[in-house]
Amino acid sequence: MLQSRIHRSCLVVITLCGGVHGLAPADMIRPNSATATSTYSGSYSVNNTINGSGLPANFGPGDAHANYAGGNHWTTANGRTIGESATYFFNTPQTIGGFYMWAHRSNNIAHNPHYAATLFDLVLRDSAGQVLAEHKNLVGIPGIAVAQPYAFDVTANVSSVQFIVRATANGNVSPYTGLAEVAFETCFPATSAAPNSTAVCPTGTAVFQAIAGGSGPLTYSWETLDENGNWVAATDGAFIVGGEAVATISGSQAGTVEVTLAPELGDSPALRQWRCKVTNSCGEETSDPADMLVCAADFDCSGFTDIDDFTTFVLAFEEGTDDADYDGSGFVDFEDYIAFVLDFEAGC
Repeated sequence: MLQSRIHRSCLVVITLCGGVHGLAPADMIRPNSATATSTYSGSYSVNNTINGSGLPANFGPGDAHANYAGGNHWTTANGRTIGESATYFFNTPQTIGGFYMWAHRSNNIAHNPHYAATLFDLVLRDSAGQVLAEHKNLVGIPGIAVAQPYAFDVTANVSSVQFIVRATANGNVSPYTGLAEVAFETCFPATSAAPNSTAVCPTGTAVFQAIAGGSGPLTYSWETLDENGNWVAATDGAFIVGGEAVATISGSQAGTVEVTLAPELGDSPALRQWRCKVTNSCGEETSDPADMLVCAADFDCSGFTDIDDFTTFVLAFEEGTDDADYDGSGFVDFEDYIAFVLDFEAGC
């Protein structure tokens, strides 16, 4: 069979252990040949996983595979499950950054409906058989008819990929395992979803974590709103507003950014929203923004508002300390007390 590359659009989105991958139009790489360590019979050959049997012509990742039957699945011999493997070969070395798996479709068809692999490894090798990359303990979902996508770091010069079964759908009791179909991808484009919004006290540290997907390596670039409402690239170090360092930023080019606030931030609108641009070798995407809520009523910076905040504020108010100037007027008076009580009752 000549190696082929299929172009077809797909709108399916599946959540897997490696993240959330939106399946963009796919240019799939299909192996030229395959071998397996075990086969039930010739009707259930591993070649069934690379010839499109059980799928429509010109199939893509969003097409459903037919239920288990002779001539459209690879199935192992009786009692051969954990550690069994299929190896896929390319006549011309490929650049591989992703894997599509159509799981075994034995559910409620065979006498035991639990053939699907729920945990597996992928081993990528060059033409000399040297290991280029290993991706271990990938999670498969049984009963899924369309392709399950797995993104990983892009690897060049791949001549073979070994699929090794590590667990099956009913705790490894099933007497058989196997696959319905496989294909590969050069690169899944980068994806970036909105991080979680967070509340922080006026001198605390807000943490935003990127929710990213796509083939690696991934690079990250955080952006925030300045005091004028413009999106600006964040950089590590002091964030200056009006000549004052209102926060210190770290991790601006990493998957997690930390923003430690200074009292000088006050009522400035700066830093109140954050978003992350994720980039890889085949695309980039900027997330929707997440909010940073500065919770002044968290007076003791414990991470939540409770009676300890009220007690701490009252003590500071009675002593007339600078931090009891809650409304920033420049002096401590009953207006500070009222402002604090209103925020405290509203909560954060």
